[in-house]
Amino acid sequence: MLNIKYRNQVILLVGWILIVIVLFRLVTDKQMASLFAGAGFIILPILFLLSEFKGRRSKVHIATLAFFLVFSALPIFLLRIFNWGTEFNSIYFLGFSAEFLHRTSNIIYLIVLSSATYHWRAKQ
Repeated sequence: MLNIKYRNQVILLVGWILIVIVLFRLVTDKQMASLFAGAGFIILPILFLLSEFKGRRSKVHIATLAFFLVFSALPIFLLRIFNWGTEFNSIYFLGFSAEFLHRTSNIIYLIVLSSATYHWRAKQ
């Protein structure tokens, strides 16, 4: 059974940020770097959601993960895929620039990280 402890979720969420930073510094093709980074931002919440559904079922954490996945990670990833070859900062979706969506996504990611941290600390 998939049971990812909150502590491990925090470690993975922070670790993925560090991996993405290194990825964008080492990979010269920024579109490929964004493809790998985006995949991680989709895979991690899905794994954590599966863990929540099979185990603890924190409604708050499920909500933050689902919100990030549906309103941040997937849309930004799909924008990048469907606009391959286009400068990311020149892409717009429903009147919002991709840059704005990315900045908003960073905030939502921090909320997910805060939720995992809260649940980890509350369980001790």
